[in-house]
Amino acid sequence: MPSKRSCDVSRTSVFTCRPPSVCGQAPLNTRIVGGQNAAPGSWPWQVSMRYQGSHVCGGSLINNRWILSADVTMKRWSSQGTNPHAVYRAVRRIIVHPRYNGNTNNNDLALVQLSSTINFSDYIQPICLAAAGSTLYNGTETWVTGWGYIQSGGELSLPPPGILQEVEVPVIGNGKCNCLYGPGSITKNMLCAGLLAGGKDSCQGDSGGPLVVKQGSVWVQAGIVSFGNGCAEPKYPGVYTRVSQYQSWISSVITSNLPGFVTYFSSGRNRDVTCSATIAVTSNSILLT
Repeated sequence: MPSKRSCDVSRTSVFTCRPPSVCGQAPLNTRIVGGQNAAPGSWPWQVSMRYQGSHVCGGSLINNRWILSADVTMKRWSSQGTNPHAVYRAVRRIIVHPRYNGNTNNNDLALVQLSSTINFSDYIQPICLAAAGSTLYNGTETWVTGWGYIQSGGELSLPPPGILQEVEVPVIGNGKCNCLYGPGSITKNMLCAGLLAGGKDSCQGDSGGPLVVKQGSVWVQAGIVSFGNGCAEPKYPGVYTRVSQYQSWISSVITSNLPGFVTYFSSGRNRDVTCSATIAVTSNSILLT
């Protein structure tokens, strides 16, 4: 069964962050499972949702008062030790999408309002959000970040000092992803990314965190870590909430100081496939292939 990459908002109360004025800017960025340590300030919108001091799941800063996450404290670059750039905020309220379905993981997103505003710096910046009409073709390279498990199945946590991990993964078209997970599993509100050979992926503890893509000099959040079949398993890419489907809903909740929305256009042609089911009859059973 595909597993949720866990983010229980009902138990999340305190935030830690890293900090913006124009969305999608990462002044300190010169450029999980199978990932690598991120340099300080590389992903200045990355948030850690924390409960009683421990990291629970991820999120992204989208303006000076709001966090975008999954069905959900902002986090420092390192989860342990001292970080002079860390900023902490309490949660004022959490708004889960009204049509979130825990069985299918459809509409898996939430907005989190902070108790007070955040001041931006090189280390704390908001991410731009993919606007309605954005296209992410099969093969588009994206980045996903988080402090989740770094090994599938073994629940291997990051060793001290718990440095933020980053990994680059290509988009897998929804047609192909439906072939892999089963027809109907992947809706238009979802986005898949990963290696068909496995080895690189988000995992438990990364849920709610951002999957981003760069357009020119601007970083745009295309997805929110949602679920997957294990982590980094062959033929099972990670599944993300497709941010561009929710511009209207986000704008209806955040009525002032709206996040920046950017229309992302993939170049080239979309080489996705259509998943058609065929039935193979054996002497003992009927198999869907």
